[in-house]
Amino acid sequence: PGDIDMFCLSLAAAATAPLPTSLTLEEHSFDAYLAFHGKSYSVEEYRLRENHFAESKAKVVRHNALYREGSESWYMALNYLADYTPAEYAKLLSTHTSSTNPALVESPQRTVANPASVDWRTKGAVTKVKNQGGCGSCWAFSATETIESHYQIASGKLLTLAPQTFVDCVQNPHECGGTGGCEGATMELAFNLTAKAGIALESDLPYRGRDASCPTYTPAVKATGYVKNPTNDAAALETAIATKGPMSVTVAAASWQLYGGGVFSGCSKTGIFGGDNTLDHGVQAVGYTKDYWIVRNSWGATWGIDGYIHLSRSVDDQTFTDKKPADGVACKPVPKTQTVGGECGVLFDTSYPVGVAAAR
Repeated sequence: PGDIDMFCLSLAAAATAPLPTSLTLEEHSFDAYLAFHGKSYSVEEYRLRENHFAESKAKVVRHNALYREGSESWYMALNYLADYTPAEYAKLLSTHTSSTNPALVESPQRTVANPASVDWRTKGAVTKVKNQGGCGSCWAFSATETIESHYQIASGKLLTLAPQTFVDCVQNPHECGGTGGCEGATMELAFNLTAKAGIALESDLPYRGRDASCPTYTPAVKATGYVKNPTNDAAALETAIATKGPMSVTVAAASWQLYGGGVFSGCSKTGIFGGDNTLDHGVQAVGYTKDYWIVRNSWGATWGIDGYIHLSRSVDDQTFTDKKPADGVACKPVPKTQTVGGECGVLFDTSYPVGVAAAR
């Protein structure tokens, strides 16, 4: 697949912080934006970036006026992605959902009512927000983060593991979510590798943000397999998060670029982006409330709400049609369409590793 036929959005540049007055940005110039984010360009590229910034700024001003009026539940910000080209932003999304390897599909068993809210960050089971950079490796980060969480839940120890393990070593012959490495794959393929060979510590195999041949590495953590939750089932996902831990999930993230905060409804509610149901990004669900899913991204802590997005639960009982599975979520042969549930399709493909334990 080309740049757009990817499951993960990647970030080619890091930022220091979102602009401080994210709701009143009319006064911010492009030069002020560049200074704030520590960016610099050649004369030719400056003009190109300035045009993209102007387009983003117009969207932010228009959307945030609706937010102030109370007709939108989330607001935008001129974050470090505001001057990205469409191709650069598409590069951040590189994940497919289906795996050719069979997985156990389980309906999580609930013996008591689920808590009204769950947040695994408060339980010490979530590592710091990471940044995938300009590599379409969201799938590797999602899988790594969920393995980290489940290892902590099992052992009480929170380790920082190496997504580079998956970027370099996961084989993707059926082109699930892309062609592998920085060109996209799936969390399930990463879980399979963890069962076969384990995953290294970040300190042993630091993230480089580019593909390389698979090195010899010392595994720190292994798993016995993975479980997929029932498709498009909000109750099952809620119970799985409450009783098992954080989940790897696939989402439609083409409209996330300028998210600044609030409860996001930009996929299901036709607005500036016109709706988005194409699953193309891998992230981690770390909790929920009655109003939203708490979702961790891999675009650094300066994006969104300290690196997180709150996905609305108001459409948990609704499904939408992904008309472009080839642009994100399917293995070959690619289906023509697929039905996805919840805001940004968050309910369609959710999974977690099992049997997570120390490898040595």
